[in-house]
Amino acid sequence: MYLNAAAERRDYRALALADSDGSLVAHASSRLDARAIAAVAPYAQESAPSNSGLVGLVTRGHDLRVWDVNVSGSQYYLAAVGGSELPPSEAERALRRILN
Repeated sequence: MYLNAAAERRDYRALALADSDGSLVAHASSRLDARAIAAVAPYAQESAPSNSGLVGLVTRGHDLRVWDVNVSGSQYYLAAVGGSELPPSEAERALRRILN
């Protein structure tokens, strides 16, 4: 529910939550393959949006942003395709509510 609302509010084409292995934990409804986005999330650079190589194939040429999120000692990655920047603190608070 939160991911769908966040994706709509920030105009994301896709939004996926992955664990440290790149497995899909949760996602917003999208035409893009959320499992593929989750799989590349742990390897994508947090500092710069990426849309080339394998990432470009997965995102169909749109930028991928990935934020590291630590919840109760477990590492997760929030991956967004397109849209505007989501403040990591907002994402981390919401994901803590979802995962705890």
